[in-house]
Amino acid sequence: MLAQDYLTLRLVRLKAPDEWVSKQDGLCFVFPKGGAGKCLCGPLNQRLAPGDVLVMDGAVGSKLCAPDRGEMVFSCFSVCFENLLPLFASNEICLLQGITDNFKRAKLYPASSPLAMECHRLLAEVPPQFNLDHRSQLLRVAAAVLTVEFTKAHSQRVGFIRPEDHMIQVFEKLSVTDLAGLSVPELAGKFGCSRRHLNRLFHQHFGVSVAALRMEMRLLRAVSLLRNPDVKVINVAEECGFNHLGLFNICFKRRFGTSPGQWRNKTVPNERRPTGLGGAAPDCPLRLNGLCPWTGQPEHRDAVPQQPPPTQKAVPPRASTSARALDGGVAVPALAGQPKLSRGVSSRALAAAC
Repeated sequence: MLAQDYLTLRLVRLKAPDEWVSKQDGLCFVFPKGGAGKCLCGPLNQRLAPGDVLVMDGAVGSKLCAPDRGEMVFSCFSVCFENLLPLFASNEICLLQGITDNFKRAKLYPASSPLAMECHRLLAEVPPQFNLDHRSQLLRVAAAVLTVEFTKAHSQRVGFIRPEDHMIQVFEKLSVTDLAGLSVPELAGKFGCSRRHLNRLFHQHFGVSVAALRMEMRLLRAVSLLRNPDVKVINVAEECGFNHLGLFNICFKRRFGTSPGQWRNKTVPNERRPTGLGGAAPDCPLRLNGLCPWTGQPEHRDAVPQQPPPTQKAVPPRASTSARALDGGVAVPALAGQPKLSRGVSSRALAAAC
């Protein structure tokens, strides 16, 4: 049940030696009108004068008393935070605990302060009838006080940034080697969040998962290295983080439509750059956000010739010089002198990498 003075303005005349104690939950707003008095809240002893505004937590049991042989006249009403939650934004709700803790010591706004003047002005406009208009005007008074407290709370959060800004800052500090070489759990540790939340953030900002973005960067790095005709394909695969040459060939062909060796042999100077992830977007997903590490570099404009899909040929069961990758039935030849891929590598490793 709500308190009797909940959003109801009441006039109290306090004479010595009587004391007035708020025993209701929520915040109690006190507006001295005449005379003088003081507020006793634990060890604190605050003097009250007409025009002041006093806000205190009703559960603490602060006391108001008039001076000897004197009296104090004040208006008061109470507000319960729990009933005001629908009025607060998400960034304000996270600050409520700190604000309520501050009111446990009773906060006094002097009569000379702009906030106290504004509160008394709004208070003068409260209609005498206890109706919706009466309660709405009292909410405006409470909102004026809470707005000041929320502004102070925001300014005191030194170094606080939005999660989106934090992610961009961390991303910009990571090197290409970190993004391509670190595992997803290690990257999540860098960003200070869980693996699932990191994937959610990457989908939101880049449109791809962390694993897909890492694969994109590794393959773009491979394109850059393949421009050197003296570097072997297997060395390129190892430097880009692929433990199996067959897996590298599969991922490269899925991304660019041709094998690494064919790409190197058929690359010409004036080709257009590769298509986006999965062949759906024309640009690197990082370029749209201004975070692409290869922006403006020649590697990002490497050409990938658009070749018609190769005709699939049946491989005799007795063939031992190739390993089948379960990717649309494409057979990936194994280089001479290199270990053959097992069936488990082509399916599980490909799923983990892609």
